Amino acid sequence: MTDPRPHHYRFVHRVLSRQVLEFGPRVTTPAPDGGSLLPVLTGIWDDLGQSLPPEDRLPSHGLDCRHLATDDHTMLLVTLPAPVGATEAHFAAAVHPRGAKAVRYLTLEHALNPFDGSVGTVLGEWTTESHLNHGPGPSPVAELFVAAVAELTAPKKRGFWRR
Repeated sequence: MTDPRPHHYRFVHRVLSRQVLEFGPRVTTPAPDGGSLLPVLTGIWDDLGQSLPPEDRLPSHGLDCRHLATDDHTMLLVTLPAPVGATEAHFAAAVHPRGAKAVRYLTLEHALNPFDGSVGTVLGEWTTESHLNHGPGPSPVAELFVAAVAELTAPKKRGFWRR
């Protein structure tokens, strides 16, 4: 497995994470006119590429997004161009759990198991302070990533003790 490509890595882990955490719940709600955020994301991707040396620029082929809603969340699911290097992402999600003030930004990262050399995924999360590693992730299938994100961000049920 190769090192992450600068364009892919910076888009997911620097630029998009910062935008999602800055703009918060607004990114997880579809526009009233039904417009897509894809032109905005493609513009951000292309602008980032212009700041890189030509040999580091990547086309946006494969970049896509869609809004999803469940009983517990609203979400912007971003599909990234196919990852090649470690820590490049298959998907990213801006997730707004119902009732929460903040949005969470999660990624499904391409990974290499250091013990046996197998290729897998890692479920990651960016906060305003740091990057969190939530351990092995699902296969890089959108529905499996969405399910893993929903489980990780689900409101915790309050229990009680009986005597």
